[in-house]
Amino acid sequence: MKKVLPFTPSSRLYFADDLPEVAVVFKGDRLLVRQTAESCFLPCTFETEFAALKELAGEALCVGTFNGMECGAWEIEADCEWQNPDGTEFAEIRSAMHLMDKMSVNAIARARELLAWRQRRQFCGVCGRELVDNASDISRICPECGNTFYPVLAPAVIVAVVRDNKLLLAHNARFKNNMYGLVAGFVEAGENLENAVSREIMEEVGIEVKNIRYFSSQVWPFPNSLMVGFFADYAAGEIKVDGVEIADAGWFSPDEFPEIPRHGSIARKLIDAFCESEF
Repeated sequence: MKKVLPFTPSSRLYFADDLPEVAVVFKGDRLLVRQTAESCFLPCTFETEFAALKELAGEALCVGTFNGMECGAWEIEADCEWQNPDGTEFAEIRSAMHLMDKMSVNAIARARELLAWRQRRQFCGVCGRELVDNASDISRICPECGNTFYPVLAPAVIVAVVRDNKLLLAHNARFKNNMYGLVAGFVEAGENLENAVSREIMEEVGIEVKNIRYFSSQVWPFPNSLMVGFFADYAAGEIKVDGVEIADAGWFSPDEFPEIPRHGSIARKLIDAFCESEF
């Protein structure tokens, strides 16, 4: 049985002289995939169409190795004349990621975040000079003042709050459907993760929590977040939604859950762990 190697990020960024063996191609909020009814796969670049892509969009940004194969990324414009290979299609990124294995998700996340960062970080924030790539790692350097810039991650917490064998579920005002999820928010300057958990819960639903404990984490490249999941126990207070970000919230047992996030998200993993009493 062939051994499956993990996705290994590159220690430095460089543009491939030759075509990489695995392609991560973005067009807006869509990703090029080979798709079946139950799975999505990143395409390999043996098709002749990828040589044409290199001519149109330039060399791929190499982001690491995928099962021992070089993995490269492109971002193309909506009106790019490239014809993607037969059997591939551009799928909505989030939907595709839910159908992919962890190795593919890691490759996509790294590619998405680095391409977005390079687009935003073209000039020095101190003197305004155009930046150049560092030859030894993934940073960019100002040739004028010497400042070095690295990709910045935005950590966010997501919390499953438990009270009397019920789970706190909230409906975010931005949700386009009637889905209920978990309270989440970005970590602010000067906070540790536990502080952020307590603050977000108080701000959005007006209750206090205790016994905060780490569960797991998940990359979330929209564009550069790291979701850090926690469980917490109810401590005091009554639910009072902020009316801005959260439109409604309540305590639910598994047999009365409303619509909840789909499988593949850390929110669903937390919810499933609650249902299986693994918290």
